[in-house]
Amino acid sequence: MRNPQHPDAPIPAPDTGTAATSGPDHSEAPSVEVIIEQARQMRQHNADTIGRRLSQGQRLSAEVLYDILHAQTLAGWWLLVDRQIQHARGGRGLTPAHATARFVTWVSPYLDDDTTTPDTAGMVRALGLHCEHELALAHFDRALALIRQDAARTFLAQVKTLVPASSVKQAPSSSAGPEAKA
Repeated sequence: MRNPQHPDAPIPAPDTGTAATSGPDHSEAPSVEVIIEQARQMRQHNADTIGRRLSQGQRLSAEVLYDILHAQTLAGWWLLVDRQIQHARGGRGLTPAHATARFVTWVSPYLDDDTTTPDTAGMVRALGLHCEHELALAHFDRALALIRQDAARTFLAQVKTLVPASSVKQAPSSSAGPEAKA
């Protein structure tokens, strides 16, 4: 199944949970506002999906959880970009290009996440056979790191469709501010 949160995939229709019939228009690059609105829609769609599945007693597969967590991470970053545009600097806001560049600087390190895969056998020996909780947490932490890494790739790919690469590079001393660390 194609991951709906990747930049070249269509946004699923919220009422049916299926992919939209037409893909994105590649003839013109989307605006920051369009991507932010898609992030809002995807976030809501995923919240509806998980709520519906849980209320119906359906199993949440690894693929469903991956897609939801990937979309939530990606949407969170785009909504923080929107917050920077709308509310930074005492209400004056930032230009979309400047706000996006700040988050490129902040998100890029997730590509280099070198968290190693947990050594399952070693962990079982060290923790004992009855430590499923700790073992599951270690695997889940690694899975979340991989999801953030994939979301970072998607975010940066989306940014490349918005602005030339030279205008999104920023000095390493710049930061996205306290909102980005939330």
